[in-house]
Amino acid sequence: MITAQISHVAFLAARIILMILFLLSFLVTAFFVERLLFFRKRLLKDLSPLLSALELAQSKTEIRAILENAGRSETALILKGLQETNATEASFRKTVQAFLYPERKQWERFSVFLGSVGNNAPFIGLLGTVLGILKSFADLSLVASGGPQVVMAGISEALIATAVGLLVAIPSVIFFNICKVYIKRSLNHVNALMDMIGAKNLF
Repeated sequence: MITAQISHVAFLAARIILMILFLLSFLVTAFFVERLLFFRKRLLKDLSPLLSALELAQSKTEIRAILENAGRSETALILKGLQETNATEASFRKTVQAFLYPERKQWERFSVFLGSVGNNAPFIGLLGTVLGILKSFADLSLVASGGPQVVMAGISEALIATAVGLLVAIPSVIFFNICKVYIKRSLNHVNALMDMIGAKNLF
């Protein structure tokens, strides 16, 4: 009977959706931990000491030494802009901006995934709930004597998918926003370093 087949398919699909949500939860956590380790290892945490040291520098050689000693992604970008001996301030800024594009892609790695999961996990969970409700009504038509108990038990089980979807989505959105804060901070660091070096009139 077609109703029995619908019930069976809906049951399997709902279980698959739950497994997908649990897999997404694992990936979200793993990617976020990887991003945190990357940010803490590669990006500047506090720019103030570096700006203070650059303010006292009197030549490009001193500036290069300070930046090399910092050893972070933002300072590496600035060093690339200072490679040309006869560079002007305009060419220096353009060079840094050119190298910033591929570097920013490294900073934003997995961010799209985190944002996508945060936006879509509730809908995936809702799909699981719809399939669970479909199964409940299919079961009710097969067991006429079951009454509301059959439907209520099935719906309560189906709502688990929505709950899991929200439990996956909320951390994903939080993790995505944390990554965005790190990236925005690093972009501001690059701009501040360029402004500080440009203000010294060494070009």
